[in-house]
Amino acid sequence: MPMSTPVPSKNGATPRKRFRPQRALRYQWLKLLRLRGDPSSIARGVAIGVFIGITPTIPFHTVLVVFFCTMLRGNIISAIALNWIVSNPVTIPLEYYFSWKIGTLIFGPSLGSWKDVHGFLLALKHVSIVEAVRLLAEKGILFVGSLVLGGCIIAMPFAICSYVLYLRWHIYRQKRRYHRFLAKKTKEELP
Repeated sequence: MPMSTPVPSKNGATPRKRFRPQRALRYQWLKLLRLRGDPSSIARGVAIGVFIGITPTIPFHTVLVVFFCTMLRGNIISAIALNWIVSNPVTIPLEYYFSWKIGTLIFGPSLGSWKDVHGFLLALKHVSIVEAVRLLAEKGILFVGSLVLGGCIIAMPFAICSYVLYLRWHIYRQKRRYHRFLAKKTKEELP
């Protein structure tokens, strides 16, 4: 099917393409499928990306992914791809809410109400990184620590499961490719 070219509007500007989340997620998934390298390194990258994506550390996700992938010898590309898949506008509010809930279970209800947390997150959304760090310092170690600890508790089982599932999936995929290769070779050898 031939691709159509965008038609300029009356004022001469071409219309903007509409953002489709399914297409963005598919792109990240295909990028992950095409990665070459050591399966355990890619799986470590997947686990790191999932772990960092679930934790409530949004302004620092990429920096943390690169740091932990360097320290643990994980694949940076797989980690960033999974981080973008896991941490998206649909899941971020849920991740922060459940991180806060678990943090309040551990540290007690001294953190304030969810409205306080929501107001704080909205303020972080509209400021620069320097201002975000200043706001985090003002709110105190207890608030940020409980939020991050709650996020780490939630993220750990997902990271472990993603590591194991990726390795199993990779082995399955390699076996399937090998069997197809053998079937093709035997077909070519038969007269």
